[in-house]
Amino acid sequence: MMYLRKILVTTDLSEYSLAAMEYASSFGLLYSSNLFLLHVVDHREGHHGRTEEEARKALDNFVEKRISRDINLVPVVRFGNPALEIRKFAEEEGMDLVVMATHGRTGLRHIVMGSVAEKVVRQSNVPVLTVKPHPLRESILQNEDVEKELHLR
Repeated sequence: MMYLRKILVTTDLSEYSLAAMEYASSFGLLYSSNLFLLHVVDHREGHHGRTEEEARKALDNFVEKRISRDINLVPVVRFGNPALEIRKFAEEEGMDLVVMATHGRTGLRHIVMGSVAEKVVRQSNVPVLTVKPHPLRESILQNEDVEKELHLR
């Protein structure tokens, strides 16, 4: 039987990342897991001047405003390349599962910006669960309605 003692949830402090927290907290209750919430400050996106104190304060504020107080988790801040830092943290800390929300970027935006979740899935030695947030699921279904696009209705 598989036990999920340690679960890593990633966040970029956006609403999208709350979908990952929803799944992780459910698994956490089921397995009595320790939850870790990791925020990686991306050095490539102009956050060079952000201090660790500012990043921690932003993460603490996100947790306070967006996550239920009933969920016991350990907030963690790292600096660097998000995909690499997520993989390193998961492996170094012996995580049993990584839970990440996707942003749903496609086409040119996906090519230019890349996908942190995709890189982590491809390169991680730890199992990764990717979660598509509810609003994204609905917009994708509406935007990719084949019958409508082919004028079959």
